[in-house]
Amino acid sequence: MLLKDESDERAVGGPAGGRSPNTNLSPERVEGEQIGEIMDESGMSEDSDKNRLLDSQDSGKIFLYPESAARFPFKTADRLLDDILHDLSFINSGDHSILYSDLSNGILKSSVLAYSRKIGQTRAYNLGSLVDQVVLQTKFEYGSVSCPQHNHLQVFMGVLIDVTQQNVATFNNLAALPIFHVKVTVKTRDVLERTKKKVGITHYHFLDESELHPYDKQDLLTFDSKDPQLLDYAIYVSSDSNKLILIEIFKPEFDSQEERDAFKEDSINSRYEMACKRFDSLDSTKVPTQPDCINTLFKIFKGPLNRKSSEEPRKTINPDNISLNSHIDPTWLTSKYGFELHVEKDEETGEEILEYAPPDLTNYHRDWKVRRLRESFTRKCLELIFFGRVSIRLLSQDAINRNPKVYRIFSMMQTNFSTMFWFQLLGEYRAVFNTESGSLLDSDHHFIDLSACYNYIDKDIIRNYETQCSLDPENIGVYVDALNFIANRKGAYQLIAYCGKQDYVGQEALDHALSVFQIDSKEFDPHNLNEGVLLSIYKNESVSTRNPNRHADLKSSLRLLAKFKKSSKLKFYADYEPYRNVTQAYEILEVDESVDDDIIQTAYTVKVNDAPGLKLDCDRALYTVAIHARSLMLFNFLMQQSADFLEYFGPDKFSYQDALSFLQVNENVGDDTILEIFQHRWYKEPVFDPDQFLDLKSALSKIGLERNSKLISHFIDTGIVDASCIPVENWPTGLNNIGNTCYLNSLLQYYFSISSLRQYVLDYRNTVQHFLDNQDYASRRIGGREVTGAEVERSVQFVYQLRDLFSSMIHSQERCVTPRKELAYLAFVPSGLGVEFELPITSQTNMNVPAEKENYVNIDSEPSPPPNDEPLLIDFDDDENIHGSQLNKHSNGDYKSGEFGSDKAAVNDVDISMAGNDIGEEKAVNVDSESSENNFNKAAAMNTSTRVAKISSDQLENALEMGRQQDVTECIGNVLFQLESASDPISLGDDHEQNDLVKQLFYGNIKQNIIPLKNETQVRTKYERFLSLLVNIGDHPKDIYDALDLYFRDEYLKMEEYGDVKRAVAVTDFPTILQIQIQRVYYDRERLMPFKSVAPLPFNETIYMDRYSDTDNSVLINRKIETEKLLGELNGLKARQRELLSKNNLGLSRKGALIETSNFLKSDVLESQNIRIEKKTDLAQQLDKIVSEIDRELSQLYHGITQLESKISHQFDDFKSIGYSLFAVFIHRGEASYGHYWIYIKDRHKSGIWRKYNDETITEVPENEVFNFSEGNTATPYFLVYVKQGHEHEIEPLKRELEVL
Repeated sequence: MLLKDESDERAVGGPAGGRSPNTNLSPERVEGEQIGEIMDESGMSEDSDKNRLLDSQDSGKIFLYPESAARFPFKTADRLLDDILHDLSFINSGDHSILYSDLSNGILKSSVLAYSRKIGQTRAYNLGSLVDQVVLQTKFEYGSVSCPQHNHLQVFMGVLIDVTQQNVATFNNLAALPIFHVKVTVKTRDVLERTKKKVGITHYHFLDESELHPYDKQDLLTFDSKDPQLLDYAIYVSSDSNKLILIEIFKPEFDSQEERDAFKEDSINSRYEMACKRFDSLDSTKVPTQPDCINTLFKIFKGPLNRKSSEEPRKTINPDNISLNSHIDPTWLTSKYGFELHVEKDEETGEEILEYAPPDLTNYHRDWKVRRLRESFTRKCLELIFFGRVSIRLLSQDAINRNPKVYRIFSMMQTNFSTMFWFQLLGEYRAVFNTESGSLLDSDHHFIDLSACYNYIDKDIIRNYETQCSLDPENIGVYVDALNFIANRKGAYQLIAYCGKQDYVGQEALDHALSVFQIDSKEFDPHNLNEGVLLSIYKNESVSTRNPNRHADLKSSLRLLAKFKKSSKLKFYADYEPYRNVTQAYEILEVDESVDDDIIQTAYTVKVNDAPGLKLDCDRALYTVAIHARSLMLFNFLMQQSADFLEYFGPDKFSYQDALSFLQVNENVGDDTILEIFQHRWYKEPVFDPDQFLDLKSALSKIGLERNSKLISHFIDTGIVDASCIPVENWPTGLNNIGNTCYLNSLLQYYFSISSLRQYVLDYRNTVQHFLDNQDYASRRIGGREVTGAEVERSVQFVYQLRDLFSSMIHSQERCVTPRKELAYLAFVPSGLGVEFELPITSQTNMNVPAEKENYVNIDSEPSPPPNDEPLLIDFDDDENIHGSQLNKHSNGDYKSGEFGSDKAAVNDVDISMAGNDIGEEKAVNVDSESSENNFNKAAAMNTSTRVAKISSDQLENALEMGRQQDVTECIGNVLFQLESASDPISLGDDHEQNDLVKQLFYGNIKQNIIPLKNETQVRTKYERFLSLLVNIGDHPKDIYDALDLYFRDEYLKMEEYGDVKRAVAVTDFPTILQIQIQRVYYDRERLMPFKSVAPLPFNETIYMDRYSDTDNSVLINRKIETEKLLGELNGLKARQRELLSKNNLGLSRKGALIETSNFLKSDVLESQNIRIEKKTDLAQQLDKIVSEIDRELSQLYHGITQLESKISHQFDDFKSIGYSLFAVFIHRGEASYGHYWIYIKDRHKSGIWRKYNDETITEVPENEVFNFSEGNTATPYFLVYVKQGHEHEIEPLKRELEVL
């Protein structure tokens, strides 16, 4: 027997549970013995304080920690339990990030944020406890010293074992297994628990040892924060009932290396071998097992714990005990475990006997030092129990058979690895009876941050969140992240709704947003980041990426930063940033991209009224379209509809000086110049920032308000420059309509805008005599025919008239001038008809002829007003009947072209009439029939300037009527012929064709090859000049390129001389000014009347003519051949499509006829008529099958046509060496037999604005008015004019040099 009783009484085990038998000892006795120590530890050194504490007693009904809810950190029971399980992993961690931080001391006292992201990388220890409290009591309940009536303490002792080392394979491994200890003391205040306990999850707040109340210190006598065995500890108190929790984690009791080695097999064998030498009774073959040694040591420590009182004799151990010496090192009893070596006398023999006497542990209720030692013995026993239970699993069956007692002892000791005790200890009955297993999400750091578990109800999670935010406001962002994560993972509506109401930004979300902006949150405090910097980064990053996911990240990050900084400016930009694809904006507004601004405004209004919840989307869409169209009107409408835009981009955004600086002008500059600069920046600058338009508008509005400028205000309101507010010298001159001259006025404005032609006319000083004297000019030809003297005379007079008009347009103080009747007459009347002019008479006062000075005309003289009996004929009617003409090609290959495309410009005009010349009654006679005397007199008078034409009023009226009925191209041809006839030839061709400025500007050369198909080597080539290219709208081209393709496509003809031939056309020389005539007037042979096609023909502002050139570029030639093959394939597909979709005389297509037939066969009509058809069902099914095949073929045809058209449209994208820029568009509104003409001309010198020249009225127009390709628009282009790239500077619509009065 290892233990020897000092009396005959047998050892009795401790109580099974409940309160200790000695708990009824008077607490006052304990107070009297130890209160001094307690007060000294609490810092109460004054005698009065000691006396007050001795005289008072805890009632158990008051809060000892009334401010406990304000203590940080706070944790829940679940969080505290998880901390206990992971604490040792942090203490024993080798991770540098933990090892060199406060976490290496444990996490019990740490805030959850300190370790929540690391705890998932650590392992949880197993918490073991002893179920059998008879063998060893590890659960205690004590009455409170300070308030035994109402307060009590519960103590739990258990072990912590590393789960990765539990399944040891050998005894030696087991010997190295560390078993740590945990002790939990819970002090419950029963009265407060019953009256103050709150429903839901209890919050426990950290309490520093120094803050521990003296009453509670009396009950925690064994706690010593300086205990070397103590690894970590923490004190927490509940916020509702002040329940106190003390958690202590201790080192293993057998922690020295020699103690661990003592249980290894080599040590056991060595020790037993030495014992065999000492004790002959030992069998050297019966070496004790590891469980034997553990059991012996367990009984040594268990004996003192079983002693009930000091009156019982202590059980001592004989130093010569065989089991003692063979199983352990007996000297450890005195050197390590507190035993004493006593000398006892044998009563019978009187011999002195040495005995190991254990310490007296019975007075543990009164003496806290004894209690501490007793707890140490209890931990040793508990540790040995768990060692033993693991060790017996390693025994072989033979070993068990040799000593079954030890195996049975440890097998019967009931242990448990469960955390159920924890919630019982804390009275958390919600967990005790909750059968729902923990979620894996409980270990996620978001749940840890809120001390929450997945099974918590929403209300408790929200309360945890609010508590964390109030206690730790610096990390609100982290708690917001946690709450959002939990809400989304749980899918809880209440949580999600609550999250939506939070005006905070999560830290994770903030860090991510900053990282998206490439900002390191560790280097820059996000609170100090300027919103302008953030917006600049966002814009730059958005422009540089085409990845939609990247842009979505940027957008969401901007929204989050706006919320974090509470920046309404950032939020505004995030809300209203334009769509990256303008098509999306049009789709939201449910309009086509070709519609006008007013339609877009209407669509917006309807959409917002129908779906008010989509207003923000509609605002964004409207903003996007406004930017895309650069429409000032849409921006005005946007600011009317959205107060946010007005707030951030109203006139008050800039000061007056800042507005001037933004537009880069000084305060002395005129309003019209400011508008010019504004328009250049508005229409021409690339869109580098969507806000640039709003900033420009804001700056201009500020300047307009400060200056009280009518011009600027009108422009901002309408988007149109009010020409009446612009100085005359800064706006083009309009032309009054003198009767059916609207298209002539358009033509004159067009020629005026060509600076080289205008300057040539202004400098013109030739006379008829000049041409008569030069014999080399006698053989010259224009348009393939000789020029008569009469034609020269009228041509010179025509140029004089044109010169005077151009001079008036430049120098007049008025906003519009009136062309002379002679000019209109000479322009309309065919050049072949001679016109007689009066000789100059200086005494005449009714002639509008400038006085001569050194044989030159005084172009600055003001013409006299018309006589009262000769009123001007000014056409203000847009529906003035003007004959729409069909343009045909001359037999010699030249084109009579009368319709020109124009660029747009905006101008206002004032109706100021200029007089025409008095017209005599004399009839015009043929100049060639004059006598030689008359010829001499006329020759002498040739040095004068403009002269009165001898035409009557009837002749003039007839000419104007002729202008109404005349083909427009006839007028153009007439004008250009007279310009050439009055011009000196630069050179003469082999055919004596005159080369002059007109030819250089307007004419090109075409090469025509006739290639016999039977012998392609016999090519016949012909070169022709062309004035314009005729495209036919009747061929239904989809755009201008398609129309030109049809013009230049190869034609297959049959010729008598060659048989079947191919006719190929290409341009050898391109003109400086390329004129494209659009054929719109056709003849209806059924109704016997002309009609006008208003089909739209989209055209580009820039076109490239490389594909139509005569070239030796092999790549371009091959591309043409390839395109021709693609066109052939496309035409084949379209022909097949037309065939399938064509309808019979009943109006049914092939598919429709088959469907009707199938339905007929499926009906009962045939049966009702007693008509029987064999296999009727099969026939109907066969027809249905054919219908399906037709549908499939039509689908294939559609996709094939679409793909081919797309490919063909991009065939020549790489060929852009011959480029032309649009600068004029001639417009006709009306029908074939009547209508009105005007012209759009682009002014590249004035920010590229378009002006509309409508007789005397000149206005600025938006670009979309010029490029209006909507269906049904009767204001259609009939002449497009392009200038070769590199020559754009030659187009100068605005030329004004006012006379000094």
